[in-house]
Amino acid sequence: MTIQVGIIGCGLMGSLHARTLHALPGVKVAAVHNRTRSKAEALAAEVGATVYDSYESLLEQDLDAVWVATPDHLHVEVSKAVLESGKHLFLEKAIATSTADAVEIVEAGVKHPHLKAMVGYPLRFSPVYRAMKQAVSSGSAGKPIQAWSMRTHYLDPNQKVYDKYRDHYYDTPSWYFDDETAKGPIFSHGSHDYDLLMWMCGEIESVFAYGGTYLLPPGSVADAFTVSLRFANGGIGQVSTPWVTRVEYDMTGVATENLTVINNNGQLLEKDDDGPGRTTTFADNDMWVRLNSHFIECIRDNKQPLISLADGLRVVAVSEAAYRSLKERREVHVDYSALGSVTRAGFKVQP
Repeated sequence: MTIQVGIIGCGLMGSLHARTLHALPGVKVAAVHNRTRSKAEALAAEVGATVYDSYESLLEQDLDAVWVATPDHLHVEVSKAVLESGKHLFLEKAIATSTADAVEIVEAGVKHPHLKAMVGYPLRFSPVYRAMKQAVSSGSAGKPIQAWSMRTHYLDPNQKVYDKYRDHYYDTPSWYFDDETAKGPIFSHGSHDYDLLMWMCGEIESVFAYGGTYLLPPGSVADAFTVSLRFANGGIGQVSTPWVTRVEYDMTGVATENLTVINNNGQLLEKDDDGPGRTTTFADNDMWVRLNSHFIECIRDNKQPLISLADGLRVVAVSEAAYRSLKERREVHVDYSALGSVTRAGFKVQP
């Protein structure tokens, strides 16, 4: 059975997913749409797809699933339309830029329980982070005490940016820098890390953020920040994914009662009380293939995706609290009450 796929949004992420899907066996990228037709035409030429001038016309086609990779603040209408057309939905993170919009998307998913829906948080599929998750979830690890994730970037609207995760240079979309619509890395890029640490350590209870606009023009998003976290289990943490560091580096770690695991830029360091520490190097990161393959497998085998729409809503609640804390300069408790307005279907984060 060949899975027929459509792509809505042919920019940086939509193109990445299309190329990844094109290389998977038993998958056909059949239809693409982008507001700027030239981008859709260029991508279609690569993957052998047909270009459609509206997402509505794309959704009229005989497709099994649609990947939505439009700007974050434009997700609601398109995502609901995908589900209402009877197609499985893969939705790029963050699922929305407000809790209210995220709730609309989750409610649409609840109305169509026979359809698969997944949020694109690729770090959960990175081999080094999966090894960390396995370590902290072992029965002997004990309760997480402290966690941290600092993944540094450098984004300049006037120059191409190198992305080590995708191994290429790209032009940053202008909406990235609009504080009113995108809300900056504390909301969107940091959401990767909120999701990752909640996956390993449990729900985040409150946040306290510092940051500001340092290199970007006045009125732009905060391009540097740090967020302190308090987990519901009593543990603490910190997240920072700034756009001002010219050296890109990843340092993510979790210290539990009985062990410590750290991703030091692709090198896993692990130490417990039973002898010397262990070091494992992960030379290749095939998380994009694993991420997309997982959703295709869920469609084929009728399995539940690892990251549900409700998980995406939970992350938006944390992002919203962090953004509010940055603006108000105080601790903000994460408001998960929106989860109570939708059914609990898909609520639990799967291991």
